[in-house]
Formats: sequence, C-alpha cells, structure tokens
Amino acid sequence: MVATDTSFKNLFTGFSEMVNQIPDFRTLKKKIKYTVQEICASAFAMMYFQDPSLNHFQKRMKEATNQSNLGTMFKVDNIPKQKRMRTFIDKIEPQYFYPAFPDIIRRLDKAKLLDQFQFKGRYLCPIDGTQFFHTKCEGTGCKHCLTKKHRNGTVSHSHSVVVPMIVHPDQKQVLPLISEEIRNEDGKKKQDCEINASKRLIPKLKEHYPDYRLIILGDGLYAKQTLIDLITENGYDFMLVVSPDYNKGFLEEVERRREAGRIQSIEINKKGKVYCYEWSSEIAFKKTGETTDANYIGLTITDSKTGTITYKNTWVTNLELFEEDIVDLVAAARSRWKVENEGFNILKNHDYELEHNYGHGTENLAFNFFQLTLLAHLYHQAHELGDKQYQQLREKKETKKNFWDSIRAAIRNILFIKWEDLIEYLLNPPELAYDPVSKTIVPKNTMFRSS
Repeated sequence: MVATDTSFKNLFTGFSEMVNQIPDFRTLKKKIKYTVQEICASAFAMMYFQDPSLNHFQKRMKEATNQSNLGTMFKVDNIPKQKRMRTFIDKIEPQYFYPAFPDIIRRLDKAKLLDQFQFKGRYLCPIDGTQFFHTKCEGTGCKHCLTKKHRNGTVSHSHSVVVPMIVHPDQKQVLPLISEEIRNEDGKKKQDCEINASKRLIPKLKEHYPDYRLIILGDGLYAKQTLIDLITENGYDFMLVVSPDYNKGFLEEVERRREAGRIQSIEINKKGKVYCYEWSSEIAFKKTGETTDANYIGLTITDSKTGTITYKNTWVTNLELFEEDIVDLVAAARSRWKVENEGFNILKNHDYELEHNYGHGTENLAFNFFQLTLLAHLYHQAHELGDKQYQQLREKKETKKNFWDSIRAAIRNILFIKWEDLIEYLLNPPELAYDPVSKTIVPKNTMFRSS
C-alpha cells in the first residue's frame, strides 16, 4: 500500500525504489566504489538542499566523524567524487527517473491532498516550455543540444524542456508531473521544437497517469488541430489560448457571431474594472477532410474610469459552457501562468539555480540534473501541502531564502539522524555541545546523536 504522508522518509522510499531499477552499466565491477544509490542520491541531495557544495561539506564531516547527513538521510555511505557522479548520471537514460514523479503524486492523492486541486472533477494541467542551459562557448555542445547560429558567426548551444504541472487558481503550489526534453537526435537534420516535444509528452502523461482526468492548458502555440486531436485521443479535455496566427478562421467565425448577436456575455464590475465574459459553442475548427467543433471563451477587462482595455484573451475548449460556470472556467484558463510564475520562475530565481551549470556532459547529464531539480521541487511542494513540521518552519523563517539558508547552515555543521530531527532542531534549537564520540558539535538532546 502507498503511504499516505508526505514526510521525507516516506517520499524517499519511492526514490530508492526508482533508483533500484536503474541498471549498473559499469563493466569493471571490481573497480566499482560507489553504488547506483549513492551516486543518484548524492546528486539528488544537491538539488534537494539547493547546495552545489553539499557533497564537499558532507565529505569533510564524513572524514572527521565517519558519518554524514548524506549517510543518515540519503543512505549514502560512500560520498562519490563529483567527476564519477557526473560520468555515471550522464549515461543514465532519462526515462529511468520518470517513475519518481507519479509516485509522489499518488502519495499526495492517497493522503487526500490532491482534492484541493480538483476542478470540476478533473485537474488543470498547463503545459509550457523553458530553457535550462545555454552557452556560447565553443566546443561545449553535446549531441542533444539545440543550436543557434548568430550573425557574427558564433554558434550557441542550449537545452530546453516541456513540463506539465497540476495547478489550481486558489492554490499557490504547483505539481510537476513529468518532463520531456526538447532535444536533437542523431540522424535528424531538423531541430526539435516545443510542439514536437509536447506530442511525445502527452502519451507519456497517459502512460504514467492513466487514471487522472486532466484539462490541458496551453498558449497559442498549442491551439492546433493535430495537438487537439492528440489531447482528446488520450482522453483529456483542453482550454487553449487562441492565436490569430493559427486560428484565423475560428476567430473570424467568432466575430461573425458577435455581429449577429449570437455571442453570449455577462459583465461584472469589480474594484474599478469591468470584466466582460463571452462564450459561444460549436464553432468549427477546419481540418482537411473533416470539421471538428469546439467552444469559444473570451475575457476583456476594462478600466471603468478611462475605458482602457487592460487585459484581453480568448480560449478554445471542448468543455461544455454554461453561464454559471464561465467565471470559474476563465479563472482556470488563466491559471496557466502559474507554470511560469510559480514553477519556472521559482526554479530559476529562488535558490534552485535551475540554470546553474551543474554539468553538461555528452549524453544525458544536463537533462537528468534538470529532472532531479524538478523532483526536488515536487518534494518541497509535497512537504508544503502535508508536512506539518515543514509548514511550521516555513512560517517561522518567513521567507524561503531564510528557510533554506538555515537548513544548509545546520547540515554543514551538525549531524542529524533523520530529516525530522533537522526540522525539529531548527524549530526548537537546543543547547549545543561537542561530542567526543562523533567529534562534532551536536545538540545535547541525544535524539540527534548517532548510536
């Protein structure tokens, strides 16, 4: 049975089970010094604690005390050297990390913590792309790099990814489900792109989350017939931004209906602004040989004093439209921005250092490090939802920066037996003393000391 709490110990059980499925492709077995678990857990711990120097400090603690927080919390008895860790992770096929994500989502579901994300019996799932590696240095590209030739003759190399996340208009947490790299492959002349990566991603979503009903949200890039067909073929619904570049016929029909008075609408005055909601059903999406009907939703926000339009957007959806649902549907469609603001922005600018060059490699290192960073973020979101100790410490430290700074300072200098001891120590700091057995500073309370 899947455990129902979101403590670090329970979540890390799923990580260990995933790692056990990763094959050890090293051929010189006699020279193997570090297990697959030790290598992967050491890399994950860097992302979890958002500390590129973590292994260095834990190695010093290990040398002085014969123990480390990597050992007690992450089951790393032998801390691998950075070069060996990167070399091994570079060779791991990315799909081996996929199961760690649905494992956490299902634990949240079992704990009833996903209930607050439900929207009309489904889950809102925006999909968006972002870049996580970029360099203009010559000779640094790998076989999967996206390339761009500049006017001055230089060539830059980059890695990008497409990520679906569960969001809700009323929830600050976002839950990444999996990721698909936008990557070039040997033998293909045309570069990969976000749309092609999304076409690979949607069936993988169905494979790893077969029982979850999703409403796919996307920007104007996604409102294409081929993607809509793929979304519905996999049993999902959609609300996608309508783009004049791709959906000219659809928008022209909307305008014809508006002129004929066939567009339904309501207006709501709120805080000095007028919100005008529009909707209409069964508008044709043209396709060779057949016609697919979809529904239109629109929102225009106008300053009530000046008459200036401050926001305007339109969406296409296959969801049934009723007047009493329109405001909620628009709020749901607009929650797509959470992927960027609460997802990618947090990962890039708030301690996760997503664009930090942990290592590029020649095969899969950059993307695998991205996956481990995304997984660490999902762990933290799970803690925020269901770990009361974690929630109390977050409130005490007020900002995420203070929260993680205090955790990093503690684990660099003090040995803890488990994650909960670390959090309890920071919530209720005990008196410290030098322990001659472990040769380190420990709380006098023996619960923090190893046996």
